[in-house]
Amino acid sequence: MSYTAVTEDVVLQEGTFAFDFECSGTIYAGQAVEPIGTMQVRAVQSTDVTGKGTLGVALYKQTDGNQIAIAGPGNIVRIRVSGTGTAVGDVLRSTYYGEWVEDRVGNNLFISGVQAIALETQATDGGECRVMLY
Repeated sequence: MSYTAVTEDVVLQEGTFAFDFECSGTIYAGQAVEPIGTMQVRAVQSTDVTGKGTLGVALYKQTDGNQIAIAGPGNIVRIRVSGTGTAVGDVLRSTYYGEWVEDRVGNNLFISGVQAIALETQATDGGECRVMLY
């Protein structure tokens, strides 16, 4: 599976500032990231859905070894949703390759790190959605 970058502006409303990290591999705009080394992030990997905590969302595309800005809790951003989509108010967690999916587990055991609340409905698999990170 490959990730398709968000095509519109990622940051819609800043609530807090972005954090700078070193990029590991290629990370795309709107992709969820996780820590991989000292002050280093990578796109959330499919094998790590319940592993490392999600730090936030990449503000732009960046390649290995370069600095990248990550929006964390308190920001309203645009992300890409996976699955059957979302409705306003749904709680989302990061999943395969940095996309986000509705938390259907119900007990929050599989959520770690930053989560998101959908601010609009998106019924298309792979569609873009405005969310608030928390």
